[in-house]
Amino acid sequence: MDYFVRIVETVPLLLDGLAMTVAICGLATVFAAAASILILTARRSGRRWLAGAVIAYVTLMRGLPIVILVFLLYFGLPALLDLGRVSAFWIGVVALGMNGAAFLSEVLRGAIARLPSGQAESARALGLSRLQTWRLVLVPQLLPVALPALAGEVGFLVKASPVLSLITVVDLTRRSQQVTMQTFDPLGPLIAAAFLYFLLLGSTAWASRVLERKLSAGIEAR
Repeated sequence: MDYFVRIVETVPLLLDGLAMTVAICGLATVFAAAASILILTARRSGRRWLAGAVIAYVTLMRGLPIVILVFLLYFGLPALLDLGRVSAFWIGVVALGMNGAAFLSEVLRGAIARLPSGQAESARALGLSRLQTWRLVLVPQLLPVALPALAGEVGFLVKASPVLSLITVVDLTRRSQQVTMQTFDPLGPLIAAAFLYFLLLGSTAWASRVLERKLSAGIEAR
């Protein structure tokens, strides 16, 4: 009984780490979503050099381990550019966002391939700009198709975020390590941290399913 009481006592500290994890993953998701649309637009621009550049970027990000990318941005880039000390928080956001953007762009590309052909051309013929075509025609149809894969990618970012503890980001994993050093109990803090990760990932999956049903219902109602 006392052992479980000690686990519960670690929860406030772990919740502080959870808040950091949510903040980093939330910002990284926004970064990745915006960048993935830019990547996809560049790939469909018709400019061969631009499409080749983004294909090379996507290939590199998909093949590069996230821990190597984090180390390159945190240790390598500041040393190369003589930037001095950089923010581990924002390096984490950028690293996860860069990696997520590559995968999300592939998800969106696959979702577009499932849409009826000629819709973008028809929107252009009606006088819609590229931005209006995306906002009014493509995105409302893309989201229900791509949402499960997008939610899976958000889950991947959450599961990849513990690597940021290696560059001093005090996330949920780092907090569990700190509690372990304070209590000399390696198991209890890890059990509590694992439970919080499970709740976070489960909440993400649940929100995705709810949003998917609402989007599908909205499309059917039109």
